[in-house]
Amino acid sequence: MRIIYSLIWWLLLPIILVYFGWRAIGDSRYRSGLMQRFAFYPAGLKDKVQGCIHIHCASMGEVNAAAPLIKALKQAHPHRIFVVTTSTPTGAEQVNRLFADDVIHVLAPLDGFFSSWRFARYFKPQTSIFTEVELWPNWILALKNQHTKLFLVNARLSKGSCARYWQFRSLFLPVFRCFDKICAQNKTIEKRYQRFTPKVVTSGNLKFDVKLPDYLPEKTAEFYQQHNLKRKVWIAASVHPDEYQQVISAHQQILQQHPNALLILVPRHPERFAEVAQYLKQQTNLEFVSRSSLQPVTESTHVWLVDSMGELIAFYALAHIAYVGGSLVDVGGHNPLEPAALAKPILMGPNQTNCADICAQLIENGALRVVNNADEIAQQLLAWLASDTELHQAALAATDVVMCNQGAVQKTMHVIEGKFSI
Repeated sequence: MRIIYSLIWWLLLPIILVYFGWRAIGDSRYRSGLMQRFAFYPAGLKDKVQGCIHIHCASMGEVNAAAPLIKALKQAHPHRIFVVTTSTPTGAEQVNRLFADDVIHVLAPLDGFFSSWRFARYFKPQTSIFTEVELWPNWILALKNQHTKLFLVNARLSKGSCARYWQFRSLFLPVFRCFDKICAQNKTIEKRYQRFTPKVVTSGNLKFDVKLPDYLPEKTAEFYQQHNLKRKVWIAASVHPDEYQQVISAHQQILQQHPNALLILVPRHPERFAEVAQYLKQQTNLEFVSRSSLQPVTESTHVWLVDSMGELIAFYALAHIAYVGGSLVDVGGHNPLEPAALAKPILMGPNQTNCADICAQLIENGALRVVNNADEIAQQLLAWLASDTELHQAALAATDVVMCNQGAVQKTMHVIEGKFSI
């Protein structure tokens, strides 16, 4: 089965090259990292990185979740070289923002046979740690052939994915068996992984161990000094196409009752910044300013368009209520724990597969409400804005859920270091 899988990669290679070429036309980040996707790295780096501790995170969300674990590992092993791989440029940028020169970042190789083999031979990691649902057969098997200790941490596995892996078990069973240990987010997920391997424990969800940055109070004070923010403010974060339009429509309804309300609108991907700005300009009569323009938010501003990266948590801190995107569209929902840690009542759409356990707990405790369209967003926002008591109760519930679930970093470190010393 693995031979067929690898052959499919070879057959798809022309399409993959066309895709990266197309992305590179409008985004230089895809040009600069193209060779790394085929595991071609500078020759001078090889001696430095061999025997490293390697952590793979798919994109920005996984980087944020793994950041406390990476910091804990670095503190425990200050003299080791750490290599972090990501699959996307946004993930790469987040690694650079969080760790700068403290880690070496490269883009993850495509899961073809030769690129996976080249990565394993070049880095020869002593330990490789994959996050969440990153199961790449050729890459993982190539690392195992180099006698690398392998861990899957913060592991999640939906019921549907479990069934698909079982359907192709001749390919994936050898992959699951490569891992020295799998750290599942909860008991339900642990039971699903046990179908493939007994080497599974529940260590909790790393995302609950969110640490608010030390600069946040100063940054928040700076925003209040520079902008008119003493009014009703809500944020729609990590929104996608076919979602930001509904958010804007909801805000137009809110303005009918709260003419001074401000929406902080944060598209998920940088390539959508200009598209959202164009939509606001051509399809609405809303006054907006973009973050990149550095113009102040004034009394007449209806929307603050955040077309910058790495500042989301500071904008969450400014809002009274947070809508978390990727949930009104078929993306699976983005992580709601940053606004929860900041005591923000949360709205999300029904698509929450990427964070189902987190959302279930927030819903059960009254911190999160599910909305299905623009009208329901507006209705729930107006209800919370009309009742300080309900708003306060939802805010307290959000922080309670976060605090009650913390400790996953310590448990994961114990699994990695306690029984399987790195």
